Amino acid sequence: MACYDPTLTRRQVLGRGIGLGLTLYASKLLTLDRVLEAAQAQAVPDAPVLVSVFLPGGCDLLGALPPMDQLGKLNDLRRSLAVGDEIPRMPGESRLGVHPALTDGLGGGIAGLFGAGKIGLLPGIDYANPDFSHFHSRHFWERGMVAEAAGPGWMGRWLDRHGSGDNPLQGLSMDSTLSPVLTTAGAPAAAIDDPGDAALSFGGTWGKGADKAAQVWEQLAAVPRAGAGPIAAGRAAALTSQVGRMLSPYASDAKAGTDPLAGPIAYPTGKFAARLRSLAGLIAQPLGIRVATIDAPGDYDTHDDQPTDLDKALRELSQGLSAFQADLEARGVADRVLTFVWSEFGRRPKSNDSVGTDHGTGGIAWVQGTRARGGVLSDVPDLGALGADGNLAVTIDFRRVYASLLEGWMGTDAAEVLPDAATAGRLALVR
Repeated sequence: MACYDPTLTRRQVLGRGIGLGLTLYASKLLTLDRVLEAAQAQAVPDAPVLVSVFLPGGCDLLGALPPMDQLGKLNDLRRSLAVGDEIPRMPGESRLGVHPALTDGLGGGIAGLFGAGKIGLLPGIDYANPDFSHFHSRHFWERGMVAEAAGPGWMGRWLDRHGSGDNPLQGLSMDSTLSPVLTTAGAPAAAIDDPGDAALSFGGTWGKGADKAAQVWEQLAAVPRAGAGPIAAGRAAALTSQVGRMLSPYASDAKAGTDPLAGPIAYPTGKFAARLRSLAGLIAQPLGIRVATIDAPGDYDTHDDQPTDLDKALRELSQGLSAFQADLEARGVADRVLTFVWSEFGRRPKSNDSVGTDHGTGGIAWVQGTRARGGVLSDVPDLGALGADGNLAVTIDFRRVYASLLEGWMGTDAAEVLPDAATAGRLALVR
């Protein structure tokens, strides 16, 4: 078992059994029967789900979506990364090219989804006076405010306001640890590395020994306790056992050839695609999932050899997200799932001496789904109007996008979550 927050009050890590693909976070005692009951009660059939996909390292807007109407200026700035006229155009959008890797995947990948009206691009996204530190910029995006102080993530604050007090599955990180975006002040959330492993197990035990260990674990959960530390240990045992049982019906069985979370869509190989596949399957179950996070693989911090690294990262992203969208649609849940893809900053317009690009401004993000407002939703930065430092202009603030997602998609007041909501502005992101 792993515990987080040494005060053992408010937000707590509530348990990771050895060998268990699940970590629970909560702030009050949740009895065994209440966890499953809460998940089923919160599973409103048409409740919107927001999925956050993070591209770590600072994805290059100009490399992913080169502005074809500014190609001469771009190639003057990027002589080692020149873009040729043969690059594919984004379907239905003559101003933008699209990196060939983003055409890979079901239905033409990300480019195909854009052509189908299922992606709304947000070029130039960032915040005023950007900080080029990965740590600081990512922290600002995760919290939803430009401030270095610690605190819950913006999705976590939404859970504190509008989530359940006893359903850890309402907020899911598809990872072994909880995303900072989902950290809360009190509402429970969970991190799931692999639903198939979400069963109570103890390394080095089997047979009667494993049965005895599980029995002792259950006894730990049932013992009355007093004091913050003992109560935290007790609820760790209780939640680990119960949520493991909740997810056990969805575990695959290789010997029997069964997989309850399997859908009709074939995914590419790799952990990212596997986690997206699991997430699609879990969203389709009556588990009350409302917000979820997943980190994309790949090296987006392309200081050197950008052509190789960016191609690999964007290709895996495009293949995975296009399969995820097709899967949601095949399962009949796509109209209530919106995916938001983002990176902590962009790259400089001018290439460096290592066939790469350095930290810059004016990044890339998009919304994806059957109800996403398609097209280019923010201004494409002008290469003829760079800042004094040679960086792109910021054309839309990420807090404006967050406020618009909270109100336009989740249907709640953005001011409850974002301190800057009153001045952030709004943008139509859904239809």
